[in-house]
Amino acid sequence: MRYAFFIGGFTGFMLTALAGFLAGRASEVVFRDAAIGCLVAAFLFRWFWSVVVKAFVEAAHQRRQQAAAKSSQSGAESSPAQGPTAAKP
Repeated sequence: MRYAFFIGGFTGFMLTALAGFLAGRASEVVFRDAAIGCLVAAFLFRWFWSVVVKAFVEAAHQRRQQAAAKSSQSGAESSPAQGPTAAKP
């Protein structure tokens, strides 16, 4: 989570600073806006990362459930109710 927060902050700062300098704004205003962009982007990346992690956890849980259901289903099919030893007179 910390990695996503840092990457988001860095990305927000760089994009905002680049846009400000390319627009020809004063450096004080550019750095102020870049600091705000850094915070906003960091929180957005953190939120997005938590959504991605929740989706991965949910998908893994779903796959485990499907594998368990498939395993129990194949186990029930392979063990018949009357085996060959039960049919002996």
